Parts: sequence; C-alpha cells; structure tokens
Amino acid sequence: MSFDPIVNGALAFLAVLILMALNIPIGISMLIVGFTGFGFIVGFEQAFFILGTAPYESVSKYSLSVLPFFVLMGNLANRANLSRNLYDAAYAIVGHYKGGLAMSTVGACAGFGMICGSSIATAATMSQMAAPEMRRHGYSDALISGSIASGGTLGIIIPPSVILVIYAYLTEQSVQKLFFAALIPGLIAVVLYMIAIRVYLLIYPNQGGYGNKMPFKERIAALWKVFPIFLIFAIIMGGLYLGFFTATESAAVGVILVLIFIFLRRQLTLEMLKNSVWDTIKTVGALYLIVIGAAVFNVLITVTQLPFTVVDFINDLQLTQVGIILVICAIYLVLGTVMDSLAMLFLTIPVFYPVIADAGIDPIWFGIFAVIVVEFGLISPPVGMNLFVIKGVMQRTPLQTIWFGTLPFLFTDIIRLALIIAFPAICLFLPSLMMS
Repeated sequence: MSFDPIVNGALAFLAVLILMALNIPIGISMLIVGFTGFGFIVGFEQAFFILGTAPYESVSKYSLSVLPFFVLMGNLANRANLSRNLYDAAYAIVGHYKGGLAMSTVGACAGFGMICGSSIATAATMSQMAAPEMRRHGYSDALISGSIASGGTLGIIIPPSVILVIYAYLTEQSVQKLFFAALIPGLIAVVLYMIAIRVYLLIYPNQGGYGNKMPFKERIAALWKVFPIFLIFAIIMGGLYLGFFTATESAAVGVILVLIFIFLRRQLTLEMLKNSVWDTIKTVGALYLIVIGAAVFNVLITVTQLPFTVVDFINDLQLTQVGIILVICAIYLVLGTVMDSLAMLFLTIPVFYPVIADAGIDPIWFGIFAVIVVEFGLISPPVGMNLFVIKGVMQRTPLQTIWFGTLPFLFTDIIRLALIIAFPAICLFLPSLMMS
C-alpha cells in the first residue's frame, strides 16, 4: 500500500491519536501503529525484524542511562519531604509580602525542580503542601491553582530535566549543553511568574493576602536547611561545566549526595529506599516503553518520507527562520490542548528536527524552545496534565476556575517565548562558554 508521504504520515499520526483517545498508553499506541504501518508499506517479515531489533537499540543507548539516576534523585528528595524545607525557605524570604505565599510556591517549585526534573511530580508535591496554606490565608482557588500549576512546569525546564534528556536522546545533542541552555530561561520564568502574581493581585486585590513575617533568626534557620540542596545542585552543574564528569556521572553523584544528605538528617530508612527505588522502576519503565514505541514509530515515519517531504514543503514556502519557528509554535500550541508533553515530543521531534536543521536553526536553542512550548500544554485546557493533578488535590474546585488561574502565567510564558526568539543568546550564552 503506497500513498503520498503526507497522506501516509497523516494516517499514522491519526491512528496514534485515536488509540490514545481510547486510553491506550502512548508507547503502546506508537508501537502498534509503527509495526502495522511498516508491515503494510514494506512487508511484515521486515516489520518483525524491526520489532526484534529496534527496542534493544533504542534503550541500550548510553545517553538514556542518565534517566534512572535523575528520577531516583527526585524520588528520594520527595520521600524525604525536602519540598517542605524549600517551601519554608521561600516563605521566609517573600511570604510576608502581598501574594507572598503564591510567590513562595513558585520559588519552592523552582528549588524542587533542581533535584526532581519532573513537572507532574513537582505540581503534585506542591499542591498537597501549598494549597492548604494559601487557602488558610484567604487566597482564591484560581490563584492557588494557577501558581501551583505554572510553578510545576519549572520542573521540566530547570535542570536536571527529564524532558531535556529525552530531547537530547531524540536529536543526539549534548545533555550538558541543554542543561546550561535552560538555566537562564528557567530563572526568567521564576521572575515572570512572580511578577504575574503581583500584577494579578493589583487587578484582583481581594484574591490574595499576606503571610506572617518571620523573625530574622527563623529566616536564617529556614534558609540553612535548604543550603545543602543548592550545594548539591551547584556540584552537579559545576562538575558538568568544568568537565569533571559526564551527565550520567553527575546524576550518579547527585543520587549519592542526596543519600548522604538524607542520612545526615537521620531520615534514611530501608523502607524509604525501597519505595524510592520501586517508584523509579515504575517511572523509568514507563519512559522506556515510550522510547521503544517511538523507535518503531519513527521507522514508519522515515519510510513514509514524511520528514523530507515536510522539509521540501517548508523550503517551497521560503519562510525565514522566525517564520518557521512561528509555524512550529502554532502547531505545538494546538497539539498541547489535546496531548501530554512527552507524547508531543516523541511524535513531533522526528518531523520537526530535519526542518530546523535544514533551516540552520541551532538545535540546542530549539530544544529549549520546544520545552517552553510544551510547558503550555501542561497548563493549557483541556488536557493540561498539571491541571488534572491539581484537580485531584483540590477536588471541590471547578476545573474552569483552575483554567482561569493559569491565564496570567500563560501570558508570561508568551513573553518568555518572545524573548528567547528575539534574543537567542538567552539560551546559547552559557553553552557557548562551555565550548570555549
């Protein structure tokens, strides 16, 4: 069976979306469509050969070995309740200002992202801890949910980030450079989110209040408790920057340092270790299943010649680099309303990457751009994963209220996106220092 490459590719993507709509996991959906489509186009004998070789080849790559360590580091930090210390430290700094509790939530999410790397885990942890505290101080459900949902997205942009590792794997880029490229955009996100909270409360002053100002000694004590977390982050990023160890080695060092930190706090137990390892096995197993499915699906996409057809189509339009970026951005924004972040990344990068490579767009910059746009999907209705995580905690809050609460933060994400498009050096300055 042979159709036009665009028709073949469109049918493949449509089939995956239909299977996902039937609640079949994304990895299984891509595996089924990739195997079946390849069988119809090339032959099922070759399809079975691909099914026997692609899974091993995809998960045995060294670049993926970093995932289990970073996921384990995040699970250990979560089990040790380090998020509570981060929230207390952020509260000690800004909690007594108007909207300070919401800003503390954003700051704590950024801190937790430094050792977690998962947006959903960050949102789930902070929603259980910050929501009751903000509600007690008179914050509206919209501001509570908006600050937690948007703060949670920091987990995938502030390194170490699982989704950046996945992008590096898909495009064969340097994990180290991607981590450093994400630092400044991540800090800009924190600042813009806090500004959004202040502006929101200027417009709706009754939807947030003040926390209690802590005595100076208590502030210092709260900050001292999280100093080791920032030290661990500094060791990981400093070691990467100076070339002392690779991304995988830095992840292993991070796990060891977190274990030492938890042990010194007398929190380390066999039960905690067992639960953290089991959570890691489940998370990484699910990620590897997606990787395997994507590997088989990408063989089908390559056979259909879709990526090359898209490149030729874009070239025929004679768009500038900015024009290409805006087209890709529009596609991502549409997909973000119906798909989760990992599904978007695995389905689109094999098609978009040849386009940006042919246009001369820096792949490191594009990785940060893609992650920021994917963040939109995490907090944009109707399928934003962070929204449903928060809905699970704030069960009495209407979903429409949660959606409304994310709007100011979506606007700041648009500003951040415009900044990195206008000034690519925001992403590329630190990686360029590593190269030199």
